[in-house]
Amino acid sequence: MRFSDQVVVVTGAAGGLGFATAKAFAREGAHVVITDLNADAVSAAVAEIEALGGNAALGLIGDVSDPDQVDANVDAVMQAFGRIDVLVNNAGIMHRVLAEKMPREVWRKIMAVNLDGTFYWSQAVAVRSMIPRRSGSIINIASIGGIVAFPTAAPYTASKAGVIGLTKVLAVDWGQYNIRVNALCPGMTWGSELSRADVEKNPNHFVEREARIPLGHAGQPDDQANAVLFLASAEASYVHGLIMNVDGGQVALSSGHSAPREHAETPTPRAEALTP
Repeated sequence: MRFSDQVVVVTGAAGGLGFATAKAFAREGAHVVITDLNADAVSAAVAEIEALGGNAALGLIGDVSDPDQVDANVDAVMQAFGRIDVLVNNAGIMHRVLAEKMPREVWRKIMAVNLDGTFYWSQAVAVRSMIPRRSGSIINIASIGGIVAFPTAAPYTASKAGVIGLTKVLAVDWGQYNIRVNALCPGMTWGSELSRADVEKNPNHFVEREARIPLGHAGQPDDQANAVLFLASAEASYVHGLIMNVDGGQVALSSGHSAPREHAETPTPRAEALTP
């Protein structure tokens, strides 16, 4: 197994992409630590991870935007395992409203969770484990919204662009310690920004969005998780400072046009063909 006995921390991992990533690491033999705000959701996620039959998982409650809580969580991991081999900064939030109507407290909260939290966790893990051991891998979950603008999502787009910039500077600063730092930029993915309820509420909007994906459909959480595992693995030992789009080609087609379809009568895969 690729991550046998490695200690992997995934923030914001009680659901969605983070949970899929945590389960994928567990299947590959890792000691998985998940963090989130909801204690019940964390307990349920830990139970499901342990039901996979691998190592015991550790669940922690904490707000990534609070540096004291981050430090306490890192201390708990170090006490339990003595090291952290892989950190996945997944925790993130979004709120959609036109920029002129965006409440400033919402702006600050989104920046604090998405950008500050990524820095707090990266710094704490690097100082306590990765720099002393001269080893480690950090994967920051950014977004294609940090590359191209997401309408009505000013703080989300700004924060994810910040995560991309932070990833690059940490890669430069920490390469000397053999700490690899990369970022993943998901596109439209089930279970994160997209649910079946969203599709049922506005099916035409969903069709329009999928038309702008060259592969023709939204991604699954496992699509993102598989990319995270690659970036953390020995196979990616020389991959450093990379901003990886996992988006079905959305950024490649960022002109606003629809992707060409040779057989227009063939429907694009719909929600019922996917598993949110």
